[in-house]
Amino acid sequence: MVACGAVFILAFVCGPIRGIPFFHQLIDCAFGFIGFFPLWFVYKKVVQLEIQNK
Repeated sequence: MVACGAVFILAFVCGPIRGIPFFHQLIDCAFGFIGFFPLWFVYKKVVQLEIQNK
């Protein structure tokens, strides 16, 4: 989940340095945004399993 958040920083800092158009930077950020939700769902399930196994 931290890596998904880091995509925003990476896209907006390194994108202009590499000459990537702003629209493509937004597409890169969409991968981080969309990828966060399945990871969050799985994280919640893992926490539930840990609580059940105690």
